[in-house]
Amino acid sequence: MLKGNLTCTIIGKLLTHYVEDNLDDKCKNMVSIHLRNCPPCMEKYAVVKRLFSEAEKKRKIIKEKERMQEEISSYLDGEMNEKEIADFEQKLIKKPEYDNNLVQTMKMKRILNNSFYKTKYNLKTDVSTKVMERLKKSRSILSGIINLFAYFFRQNS
Repeated sequence: MLKGNLTCTIIGKLLTHYVEDNLDDKCKNMVSIHLRNCPPCMEKYAVVKRLFSEAEKKRKIIKEKERMQEEISSYLDGEMNEKEIADFEQKLIKKPEYDNNLVQTMKMKRILNNSFYKTKYNLKTDVSTKVMERLKKSRSILSGIINLFAYFFRQNS
């Protein structure tokens, strides 16, 4: 536990915890007293508080976008019941960002699907062609080895 007056250095280290409300009551009170009596630390506190607030806003926006993307994914994959579909379609009408993201997701899904099938088709063709070529080479090499053994076998008999 901290005792006595806190230095500006210690306050600087505690500001993030203070802003996030991660200090016990006694420590919080000591930091608060220091901030009221120290303009430079109060300025640092204001900056940290503003940055923390901005970060929180961005976290909320990211969570909302993730939630929206999960709903879009469930909608496109047919994982919603009738009520969820109706609710989602209302969001499409009311919130343009849902409609825009749905269109973008559908485009991306189509591109990935097309790419997958092109790759699958090309790989299947290439692999089967290469396998056939190797089998033909192996057969001719194997046949040459058998003929060689047969020749030596006939010579030694």
